[in-house]
Amino acid sequence: MHYSILVLFLILAVISISVFVYVFLTSKSNDNQSTGMANALQKRFWFILILLVILCIFASVTIPKSPYYQFADKQPSKVIHVAAQQFNFIMSNNAIDPKSPVGDAYITVDANELVEFRVTSLDVNHGFAIYDPAFKLIAQTQAMPGYINRLRYQFKEPGLYHILCLEYCGMAHQVMRSYFTVK
Repeated sequence: MHYSILVLFLILAVISISVFVYVFLTSKSNDNQSTGMANALQKRFWFILILLVILCIFASVTIPKSPYYQFADKQPSKVIHVAAQQFNFIMSNNAIDPKSPVGDAYITVDANELVEFRVTSLDVNHGFAIYDPAFKLIAQTQAMPGYINRLRYQFKEPGLYHILCLEYCGMAHQVMRSYFTVK
């Protein structure tokens, strides 16, 4: 899937560059007497039209494949509540009280189970990034005060999954980590 999106992006980039080069080359005046470009409005119209068509094609192909729409029509079988605060993630199978935040010691998820993470922050903005056992980034969202972001994911491989903060949140940002296990 990533390869096909990359190829599409490269094709669109080549087309866009070709249009820019065409407009540039055809707008140059060969005549020293000329004071402007011939058919300037018509060339601009076609350039803008082609650019809008390219952008619409690119958006219609990539937006439906984003992770926010991937599991939108399915009901999650498990909900994990996450509250970020400097410099840790509090995770629980139950809702977290912001006045006295307490999480579960261990979070486990079954493989091939659709999980919804409800992510918020108790202080400043944080990044909530999930890494697979090989430390490859597989999903992420923002943790923001006063707002709950919902991130759904279906874990295929069992193992220890790591959570890291992706947004600089203070002096001890690099130690802001957590984990959960997929069985």
